[in-house]
Amino acid sequence: MVGAVPGTVLPNEQATPTILEKIVYSKQDFRVSKTVDLSTLADVTSGTQWVNIIGLADQKAIETLGDIFGIHPLILEDIVHTHQRPKSETVQERLIVMMRMTDQQIPLQLEQVTLVLCGRTVLSFQEHAGDPFESVRHRIRNSLGRIREHGSDYLIYCLIDAVLDAYFPLLEQYGRMLETLEDSVTDSPGATEQLQIRDAKRELAHLRKTTWAHRDTMQRLLQSSDEHFSDHTRLFLRDCVDHAAQIVDVTESFREVVADLRELYFTSISQRTNDVMKLLTIISTIFIPMSFVAGLYGMNFDSKRSPYNMPETEWRYGYPFALFLMAIIASTMLFGFYRRGWFRRD
Repeated sequence: MVGAVPGTVLPNEQATPTILEKIVYSKQDFRVSKTVDLSTLADVTSGTQWVNIIGLADQKAIETLGDIFGIHPLILEDIVHTHQRPKSETVQERLIVMMRMTDQQIPLQLEQVTLVLCGRTVLSFQEHAGDPFESVRHRIRNSLGRIREHGSDYLIYCLIDAVLDAYFPLLEQYGRMLETLEDSVTDSPGATEQLQIRDAKRELAHLRKTTWAHRDTMQRLLQSSDEHFSDHTRLFLRDCVDHAAQIVDVTESFREVVADLRELYFTSISQRTNDVMKLLTIISTIFIPMSFVAGLYGMNFDSKRSPYNMPETEWRYGYPFALFLMAIIASTMLFGFYRRGWFRRD
């Protein structure tokens, strides 16, 4: 909050009520608690503990967690002020990783998730219920893979990897959406397509900013990982760096596609305008000689005064002849325009 003392924990008024979930596991043991008493929380002496905090409305609970696990008040302030840029840093021997988490849906919605490594305990703070960590819970619960064989450093890697992997289904949705949008822009561009291009441009710009920050965060985390990560886990962190770079590359390619779609939209609109103008020009051109014929026969000459004063006006078939002449002129011009390809839409 503007003007507040640094380190003041002031949750947002619209923050979700706070719920705690605790998982303690080792190679042989697994325990989960949906209702957690803060007074019983502490860093475990054996195994690994994961405390997941959903919702940031409870100021007292967050401050108590900070006291129990030695989290600096400035970090607690960043946790509840959920507009932070993705970053990683070490404060008082605590590794803090802040990331932006996606719900994998369009339109783009991102929320802040903060991971804190405190000895054998990993704390995860998220704004709302719903996260990409279910696969991690499943692996812990069923002892799949290596997760229960390694410590808290491997757990925080798994959580980071889950956050990054959640972007790939989102990018697949953007890819399908841009393909559909390209077809719409090519076939029948309109105001709806213009709004969709604008929204996609804005969302991908936001996504680009986030993914670039994630890539920088992963690179910084890998460079300073000796203190908190084992040699085994550092190998897996490199995979997170690759994933972050891949997300950046795909996002950049989608932004280029949106830029091309924007140009294609204006080109299509211009082409449709040209087609309309061409059609109107053809119609006008056809009616010019027809108007000449009608104007010629509409002149007020008296054929009785002179045999040269439009004698055909006295002819029995003069009027059908004039219509036939106009039809012949129009048909001839239409055929000529068709042979020249003026009716084809390139």
